[in-house]
Amino acid sequence: MLRITVHQNGGQCRLELAGKLGGPWVAETENVWLSVPCSGKEIEVDMREVTGVDNAGRELLAAMHRAGACFTAKGVAMTALIEEITGRQRWDQGLSKNQDSRTRRYTK
Repeated sequence: MLRITVHQNGGQCRLELAGKLGGPWVAETENVWLSVPCSGKEIEVDMREVTGVDNAGRELLAAMHRAGACFTAKGVAMTALIEEITGRQRWDQGLSKNQDSRTRRYTK
């Protein structure tokens, strides 16, 4: 199961994911990403509460990255997955007060 919460702020759309990005939830996440509220906006995918990603989910995240999305991840597994997808090491600058050094933000 996956919870998808959309936060909009001007020209930005943040998708907050919680749970497992797999199975039917991959298509639902893709539908939200391509939806009218997020269309044409800078996309951030908050994966701090994601517990697992299957192959289809990984492919969706790679497509989102190629389209310009940035990611926020937490934990060893999600951090390694996002580093693999983006081909980048972590970017720690700009952590907000409620984030700690275990939270990583990845930009294109």
